[in-house]
Amino acid sequence: MVRVAYLSGRTYRGAALARGNVPALELPDRELILAAGRERGIGFETVYWDEPDLQDQGFDLAIIRTCWDYTGRAQEFVETIAAHERGGLRVLNSSAIAAWNARKTYLKELGAAAIETVWADKADARSVAQAFDALDAAEIVVKPQVGAGSIGTVRLRRNAWSEADLMGGPQGAAMMQPYLRAIESEGERSLIWFGDKYSHAVRKVPLENDWLANIPGKTRFFAEAPPASAMAVAEAARALAPAEMLYVRIDLVLGDDDCWRVIEVEAIEPYLFLNFAPEGAAFFVDAIARVLG
Repeated sequence: MVRVAYLSGRTYRGAALARGNVPALELPDRELILAAGRERGIGFETVYWDEPDLQDQGFDLAIIRTCWDYTGRAQEFVETIAAHERGGLRVLNSSAIAAWNARKTYLKELGAAAIETVWADKADARSVAQAFDALDAAEIVVKPQVGAGSIGTVRLRRNAWSEADLMGGPQGAAMMQPYLRAIESEGERSLIWFGDKYSHAVRKVPLENDWLANIPGKTRFFAEAPPASAMAVAEAARALAPAEMLYVRIDLVLGDDDCWRVIEVEAIEPYLFLNFAPEGAAFFVDAIARVLG
């Protein structure tokens, strides 16, 4: 049987994970992937991404999956994946793609498909005030340039915020985007590809009186085909992203002008929503099998 390392983190939101474990949220998806692998003669073994001797453990391939602790060690993460590659272990997505995707400045490369963004070395009173004017927005969202799970993300209303509100925001390099009202009703769309083949999509709608569309327990998830216009924008963004990705998830929100905007391209450790679209596990493992030849 072909052996594939299923890379995970040592912690999830500060809680330690035993070797071989993944966050509880990921368990259903992993079981579907493991089952699809068994049918194709591919065995997955969950290991830490930062094990120094990973390239010596006899794996035929490694895939980055639930390395959800990488955001606090982003540079170390990229360097570690590159070290595995230099040692002879192929890792997907590659360290080059991880380096591209770890900082959300990649949005600058996506042209009109991406949401308008103001970049700053720090989120302070001056940079936030400038962002309100540059975006001509009544409300903005302030995020860290390296981050996940909405950690360090705050929403501010023009003329109704203070520097104290920034205490829960990014503590380093920041990005500011207009708050798009459609997130409350239309929600956010996540479209997923394995290899060059589109797999499935999920619509994520915050619960009433909330606005974050990616928090379990605070968001409703639906497996739902995306509108053709959303697919077109996602494909335009994918064409400008690095080629030869084993997997990629593209998240979009409908703008106030009724045009779709890419808010994130997830090419490192995206949650794949396979429990909402179980057929996607076979598509994922088939893409791995093609890589293995």
